[in-house]
Amino acid sequence: MKGKILDMNIITGILTAVLLLILSSTACNSPADPGSSPNPPGNIIAWFNGLGNNVDLYFPASDSLVQGAYITGEVPNDILSPEQGLMVVLSSLDARIQVFETDSTGSEYFSVQLPSGSNPYLMSWDGEHLWVTLLLTSQVARVDLVPGGGVELFDLRGNPTSIASTGQRVFVGNASWPDPSVTGGITVLDASTGDSLGSVQTPDNVIFLKYFESTGMVHAVTTTYTGDGLISILDPVSMEITAQVPTGGSPGQPVECGGGFVAGGGWASGSLYFYGESGVLEDEWDTGHLSAAGVVCLGDTAYVTDPTKNVVFVADCEGRSLLDTLTAGASGPQGITSVSP
Repeated sequence: MKGKILDMNIITGILTAVLLLILSSTACNSPADPGSSPNPPGNIIAWFNGLGNNVDLYFPASDSLVQGAYITGEVPNDILSPEQGLMVVLSSLDARIQVFETDSTGSEYFSVQLPSGSNPYLMSWDGEHLWVTLLLTSQVARVDLVPGGGVELFDLRGNPTSIASTGQRVFVGNASWPDPSVTGGITVLDASTGDSLGSVQTPDNVIFLKYFESTGMVHAVTTTYTGDGLISILDPVSMEITAQVPTGGSPGQPVECGGGFVAGGGWASGSLYFYGESGVLEDEWDTGHLSAAGVVCLGDTAYVTDPTKNVVFVADCEGRSLLDTLTAGASGPQGITSVSP
């Protein structure tokens, strides 16, 4: 009888230990140190901290967070995932493109140097090349994204900021600064030759461009930061604007979310703007945050950077509710992307 009681105690102890192990491994937002061990499986949400010069990784499947997973160049300005398991960070001050393999944290895979002092601003991946706007030299760079890859430069109008490529054509948005003589518009280039194919007239200050392969349309975000935010829907073949969505505010980079599109309210607003390509603003949801600088979605779940509070908040777009808050590993979380494993 005593032996059976002892066996039950041992079993109870083992079950308790297993339960504690499960709870500790799935504890909400447990920060971890970067290292060479493999990352958890599943999709990755990655964002750069603009004032900390590093990247944080969040793994939704295991609800685990790695702060400071990678070190970036000075003043990171954009982030994207060109293909499965890879992530690219563009840093403006040291004009460098860094490529990271996301199966583990730590060092970069390789980097590509851009012209010094060019202030690379934003980038777009077309399946073959990485396109980068060079704000201070009025150029765009076409980059072979491989170790030792070449960089080809193309001259164009001043203030090139935003960029989107369909694979055949490249759309470059012109801002209203630093050259005040250039007010806006979109320059269209042939992706194979870099030759100009014409331009598209838009409101002033094109700050973001995004090509959506699912619909075949380009979305252009314009704002002069006076509450006049507008998203123009552009047919990349005819190079004509088919609809415009007046959001107000100063919206950021648009992304697909669920069955539609959403853009954050930018640095000055925590709102999320939900819209369709017909030109209708379906909803403006005030999340209660001070800023919604960058947004990425997995299904109906949005991950939104708030640099004013140094957090990334998680939102249910369908139910318009906040689900979680992730603490950034350094100051100024801004650009954000998702990486497929």
